[in-house]
Amino acid sequence: MEYRQLRAFVVLAEELHFGRAALRLNIAQPALSQQIKSLESSLGLALFNRDKRNVALTFEGRQLVEKAQSVLEHYRAFQERAGSLRAGFQGQITLGYVGSSILDPAMPLLINGYRRQHPGIRVSIEEHNVNSQLALLREGQLDFGLVRSPVPRSHELEYLDVATRPLVAALPYDHPLAGTSRIDLAALADMPFLIQDDPPGIGLGWSVLRACERAGFVPGKVQLTRDVSVAISLASTGMGVALVPETQRSVMMTDVSYCALEDAEATTTLTLIWKRRGKNGALADFIGYAKGLTCCSEGKRG
Repeated sequence: MEYRQLRAFVVLAEELHFGRAALRLNIAQPALSQQIKSLESSLGLALFNRDKRNVALTFEGRQLVEKAQSVLEHYRAFQERAGSLRAGFQGQITLGYVGSSILDPAMPLLINGYRRQHPGIRVSIEEHNVNSQLALLREGQLDFGLVRSPVPRSHELEYLDVATRPLVAALPYDHPLAGTSRIDLAALADMPFLIQDDPPGIGLGWSVLRACERAGFVPGKVQLTRDVSVAISLASTGMGVALVPETQRSVMMTDVSYCALEDAEATTTLTLIWKRRGKNGALADFIGYAKGLTCCSEGKRG
């Protein structure tokens, strides 16, 4: 069993299409087919059912794909750590983040400020959804996660809120309320809502539903989206309204109007999470730096 075979298995499981998977892997389709056949032969299991039109995971394939993903993550972490040592870094921190945090000023402030203070520590970042971050933290494959609250609380983890931002409505440019400086969310009750596909009670999706609840309604039609950028793109096509962090205003997309909400409690919070035990010096320094930033920020607000 080889790394390239496991990667081929995982990519094909994600795409369920030999052509698209081969493009992602930058190999010819026959080579991909051979790698999958070789892996199946070495395992003595069929991982996919395929015919001329369809590709689907078998029961055995579904049971093994998450394990294969975990092996690949461990392999990449090993390679990154070795590369860090070759480059002369004294240590490494791996930070996971949700895609919507990339435009928040808190993220570059956290990373770049720490790098300036600790140039001997390499900081690498990886985008993962909240569930993946929680799993990777517990497995030791991430040192920190940057997620949107609310997030499940566990005695294994510690939590630090680093930035709270108002939610704003991303409306189609031709909506009657587009261009209004501040709107009552209840005025949008009849519109379809484009909401982040977060687990129940977690993250940005839950913050949006709570804001609607405070406004006195439950969205009648909801379309779940993979991330905030997709929600804004769909809003630009007139598919509905998206409630997004105000930091997303910097996404200057054609045919979208951003409007503030009258509800001051309609907010979203970025939260830093990490394992409670096993902190080495670099991790402890990063936690101390993050707490210092948070204290300074709260002092300025006060």
